[in-house]
Amino acid sequence: DSFHLELLPAREFREFRIQRHSIPPFIPLERLSREFLPSDLRGFLDALFQHLNAFVGRRQRLQQFQEEFSEWIQGIPRGNSLCNLLSFRFRIPGKSGNSQL
Repeated sequence: DSFHLELLPAREFREFRIQRHSIPPFIPLERLSREFLPSDLRGFLDALFQHLNAFVGRRQRLQQFQEEFSEWIQGIPRGNSLCNLLSFRFRIPGKSGNSQL
């Protein structure tokens, strides 16, 4: 996945501010920028990378789950944009009836 982040230097290139970005809105970008950008660009980028990597990893695991267990899942799983909450119906082979998580 690709995300766009454009930083502008401020105060003689010692601080940065966010100009534009394509970071998902649930990533705490404002908090990270207040905490790190005044003095620690590397810390900001590291923390942002961790948030984005966790999100992309959860989304990929959801896709793998849907592919691997598609014969057991009934309908389309529902989840939130952060991919940390998932609701779906499934059936267990050899058992009658449905279960839900």
